[in-house]
Amino acid sequence: MLGLYIHIPFCEKICDYCDFFTIQGPSRLHGEYLDLLSREISAFSERHPGALAQVESLYLGGGTPSLLSPEELFRLFSILGEAGVPLFSLKESTMEFNPETTDAERLAVAVENGIMRASIGLQSFRPELLQAVGRRHTPESGLAALERLLSQPGLRVTADLMFNLPGQTVSQFLEDLDALSAYPLGHVSFYGLKVDPRTRLGHRLEKGLVQVDEDLYGDMYREGVRLLESKGFERYEVSNFARTGEESLHNLNYWRRGQYLAFGPSAHGFFGGVRFHAPDRYPEWRRYIESGCPEEMLIKDPVGHDEAVAELVQLSLRTKYGLDMAALQKLGVGPSEKTVSKWVGQGYLKRQGGRLVLDGDGWLFMDTVVADLYSNLE
Repeated sequence: MLGLYIHIPFCEKICDYCDFFTIQGPSRLHGEYLDLLSREISAFSERHPGALAQVESLYLGGGTPSLLSPEELFRLFSILGEAGVPLFSLKESTMEFNPETTDAERLAVAVENGIMRASIGLQSFRPELLQAVGRRHTPESGLAALERLLSQPGLRVTADLMFNLPGQTVSQFLEDLDALSAYPLGHVSFYGLKVDPRTRLGHRLEKGLVQVDEDLYGDMYREGVRLLESKGFERYEVSNFARTGEESLHNLNYWRRGQYLAFGPSAHGFFGGVRFHAPDRYPEWRRYIESGCPEEMLIKDPVGHDEAVAELVQLSLRTKYGLDMAALQKLGVGPSEKTVSKWVGQGYLKRQGGRLVLDGDGWLFMDTVVADLYSNLE
């Protein structure tokens, strides 16, 4: 499957924990951005005629895609459609929404242009926790936005929470998760807070102004998984849970090492055996576009044999489908039986129909298990 990711970097306020490329700037930049994005897409289309017509999934992420005005959103979809993206025959099309900008007009434009899935970041239903990580919305506005999305006929909705926030207890996280899972959602995600020291939250942690109790991380994760499973959600990826048939096809394509195109500053793609991204920062990205999008200005990472092996082990073990031993053998390698037996014996890994799948606390210590398996390939 060929996916397409479009990065919309604008935010009204950058969250204190955010380490993605975002711009907290005036709305007058939106028009220029769409002009540049159109030129970037056109340049790719000229180099790879017909490629965009093969796209099967679309993801509009950010940043805050819903910060674009209804008119700007309509223009974005027009750019994609004119470039050959089959907006109305995709297997899946997703757009991220923020509570502050989930309104009827934007939602109507999205749905009328083929968006069939909405993703909303709620993070928590407790005002003090939202404030602790620099979120602008309130619990009330978050729930109002969620209900607005759920009221749209035929729209699939996924919602995100975060855990291990500064000052958060296990019971508080589970209460939030229980409240969220009471809504008629097909998909829920929850992510443990990871603090980059370069972010505002990272600086506050370093100065001791706030604290995160890392000892609670495991309990929050384990209990969160149990709660969602009791509500009929299945963990199909380490942080993602879905009812039957509600898995994200776009994200599964990432984890299965499928190809995907990506446009916008810092947007990463994988096409023709090469992982690539345009310049990370807006001024450099703009110069890249104004120079005619020369390929030598792209940051490229060709995927050779060793990279393919590493990706297969790392990405497949993130999911409930696990590591396909036959696929690994096709690459001429296999894991050490001694290493596999060690993790199986500890209950962190299980053998399942020719695959290795994480089990028990293996999900919590995934990075350790993956690193050990990879370093002991034979």
